[in-house]
Amino acid sequence: MNTTSAIHRTVKASEVISVSVQNPAGEDLGEIKEIILDKVGGQVRYLVLSYGGFLGIGDKLFALPWKAIHYDGDKDVFILNVDKERLKNAPGFDKDNWPDMADREWEQTIHEFYKTNPYWNE
Repeated sequence: MNTTSAIHRTVKASEVISVSVQNPAGEDLGEIKEIILDKVGGQVRYLVLSYGGFLGIGDKLFALPWKAIHYDGDKDVFILNVDKERLKNAPGFDKDNWPDMADREWEQTIHEFYKTNPYWNE
């Protein structure tokens, strides 16, 4: 993402993919691999974080509610308020076994873990 100008409220999805994610302590938590959109409503529902592994092998994926992160333009990273140990125990999945992200029970679990208000309650 371009940090030389003011942070824009809009961005191309391709500029979000591969952006690093850190916690407030500056620890690397991985990078964004996918963006999950509500194709009817047009909102971003989740960012998929890849953590661990090496060169994409053995990594674990996590669906992060959009409201669980914020962008730090000075560092060009997303900040997730979760330490590494907690992330290791987060509900996750592997690249060959994606959850049904439209399953309300699954979504509730994700929002509870990251302590975010589910979009359907807004």
